[in-house]
Amino acid sequence: MLTKLILASKSPQRKKILKDMGLKFKVVPSHINETKAAGNLKKYHTIAKRIALRKAERVAKDYPKDWVLGCDTFVVLSDGSLSTKPRNRADAKKTIRKYCGSHCDVYSGIALVKEETNQKLVEFDKTRLHFRKFSNEDLEAYLDSGEWKDRSGSMTIEGKGGKWVTRIKGDYWNVVGLPVNVLKTYFSKIG
Repeated sequence: MLTKLILASKSPQRKKILKDMGLKFKVVPSHINETKAAGNLKKYHTIAKRIALRKAERVAKDYPKDWVLGCDTFVVLSDGSLSTKPRNRADAKKTIRKYCGSHCDVYSGIALVKEETNQKLVEFDKTRLHFRKFSNEDLEAYLDSGEWKDRSGSMTIEGKGGKWVTRIKGDYWNVVGLPVNVLKTYFSKIG
């Protein structure tokens, strides 16, 4: 049974999704080193699951009686390269330009952990986004908006960047930052 939920993330998108679902929760960021947690894994779904689990396990040590939700989302570009949060405008521009007339895959790992009973639910979700072609002027206007800052893949589907998306294959909420369909499955399993 879900008694108390802890979100092991400071992501405003994840907080908003959980609030919109009507859930009460406490935010306790995990502060793990994601690069170290990923290790030398090669498969994106495995990386997403491992990082989400590490985040949840880290916080669960301090809250063993509560359910802890860990999540990690990242973008894989059509050329197979991993896109993390941009360091600066130039980095964001380079990434966003690769979307033009192409696609990307958004991976999220999601883990729900209860330390006291050693319960762990770990899964991943993948959503493919297809993009229309857009002009350099469109790209510069988006960069001027600042919406790309601190965003995996340098854009947001729920904001101004969504206007370039022509098709979504998978869970929209996964792209926003929390795979809601997987989370609902977890909640049905634990009551």
